[in-house]
Amino acid sequence: MRLLLDTHLLLWAAGSPERLPLAARELLDDAQNVPVFSAVSLWEVAIKRGLGRSDFGVDPRVLRRGLLDNGYEELPITGEHAVALDGLPPIIKTRSTAC
Repeated sequence: MRLLLDTHLLLWAAGSPERLPLAARELLDDAQNVPVFSAVSLWEVAIKRGLGRSDFGVDPRVLRRGLLDNGYEELPITGEHAVALDGLPPIIKTRSTAC
């Protein structure tokens, strides 16, 4: 079975596997399953890392290489996916003013 992991599951699988739910760990440990990630997850990591999110501190290039080296498959992004971005609101970086 192919298992598409969302961004947080990818980050946990790559750097903090103990944070994965037991069911997710069991599925990932099953050699009959193939873990899959979307380039969109790497995109999300790059954007949130750029915004300074501490929970997205990993370099997306290192994450991608590690996933591929560990048997994960990468789903491609198509033009249809790209044009769907046209309807999304802009990303705005805000700065906290709390002391």
